[in-house]
Amino acid sequence: MVCRPYPCPSLSVLPSRPPEIRSETGRSSLPAVTSHRSLDELDLRHVLDGRMVVVRDGLAQLTPTGSWTRAALAAIASTVSPEAAEQVSERGLEHIHTVADIDQLRAVRDDLDRRLRPAARHLLLRFTDLLPPQSRKVYVSDHLGVRIMPPRATVNGREEELDEYTGFMVPTGAHVDSWFNTAVNSVNLWMALSRVRRDNGLLIWPGAYRRSLLHEGVRLLPGQAVGEPVEVQLDPGDLLLFAGDHLHATRPNSGPETRWVVTKRICLGPPRYHPRATGWVPYLDPRLLGTPLRPLAPLRSVLTAGRARQLVRQTRGRLNSRVT
Repeated sequence: MVCRPYPCPSLSVLPSRPPEIRSETGRSSLPAVTSHRSLDELDLRHVLDGRMVVVRDGLAQLTPTGSWTRAALAAIASTVSPEAAEQVSERGLEHIHTVADIDQLRAVRDDLDRRLRPAARHLLLRFTDLLPPQSRKVYVSDHLGVRIMPPRATVNGREEELDEYTGFMVPTGAHVDSWFNTAVNSVNLWMALSRVRRDNGLLIWPGAYRRSLLHEGVRLLPGQAVGEPVEVQLDPGDLLLFAGDHLHATRPNSGPETRWVVTKRICLGPPRYHPRATGWVPYLDPRLLGTPLRPLAPLRSVLTAGRARQLVRQTRGRLNSRVT
């Protein structure tokens, strides 16, 4: 498949027997998607080799069952109405767009982001505690992505004013995360609060993994063969792990349900940054969080060329603003 700017002209669903892809290290090929029942089975090297891993009911292993759903309902009650929250509680988070317009949905997303931030850090530390011993040190990011994707009809005509919510309320095109500001060896934790269906989920192109893709900033340039995408269906509470450097995009929501997902990021080994990244974010040493040495937690990220490039970008930005 040759990918055009976005959306791509054709989609493929996850086959019953997942395709195999070659690992970045050239070792034996790995199935594109595997499934586990427990976090203590995870080897993050496999994720960075290109495997996508689903942990069924993984969220319940990280936080009290239903706590994030209750936070979502509290956000709806606060920003829409208690009556709307009651209706959504009865019907499911997938039906929020039937009781809230797009402006209210934006308020719900922002309120839920605020509510989940403290809990999300604890969740990530819990995640690192539950992992079996890994080949390299695991670092964690303060990144939090609260992604509420309503059906396309709910957003029609409002896309431009929701531009700052690209990837959070409106679809984002095919990209690699390290083109933005994340480490090339990062792992995405994609946590489903609602059903993730083939008509509202995530597209991942395993055949393009670790290839030198042509891009302008964070935009994939057209005309490149990237293979066929796969999609993963998730139940509420399922956890999907995939490498941030997989080429991936939001599946435009053509279905009848709003999709709720919360994302966090970790890094296996010292963070390394793309030389053409548009930004930089630190990854933290979880062993130092909650201790008097907390200010040193981002040190490994600070001592990188990526941080130096970010300082240069910031200095140029300040100089340009003074000139204008």
